[in-house]
Amino acid sequence: MAGRGWPADWTERMAGEGCPMCAALGKGDNDFWVSVSTGEVAEVHLERRSRLPGYCIVVWRHGHVAEPSDLDPLQAGRYWAEVLAAGRAVRARFNPVKLNYMTLGNTVPHLHTHVLPRYQDDPAPGGPIAWEAIFAADPVPEAELHRQAADLRGLLDT
Repeated sequence: MAGRGWPADWTERMAGEGCPMCAALGKGDNDFWVSVSTGEVAEVHLERRSRLPGYCIVVWRHGHVAEPSDLDPLQAGRYWAEVLAAGRAVRARFNPVKLNYMTLGNTVPHLHTHVLPRYQDDPAPGGPIAWEAIFAADPVPEAELHRQAADLRGLLDT
């Protein structure tokens, strides 16, 4: 069995070369997400192809940063405050039984946090959820996604 390794261009990715998140920031909706809001330090986006309603991604928007520990304490505090605000909005709108906050970046090393709602009929109750159980082949219908994004936007603006 061949071992899995980091891509040959990992150092460049960590430095932000060709970062798809940097390229997508400030440009609104795309094939992966519907924009919800732009905060002081982060953008909130609703995932298009999720089996879990309300799955959001909060993305650092002030230049390429790979690790939260690269932020100064004030920036870090503001980032996490915006992540938690997104979580509160998801809880208020979708009423999950639990929220998971995942700050990964193992493929795209740009600081972002997945706000992942877990539900009563969850495919992996009480445990970690596989990526395959999160994503759907087909996107959520456009009108429904935009309705959800507007609801979340309203909750974040209060």
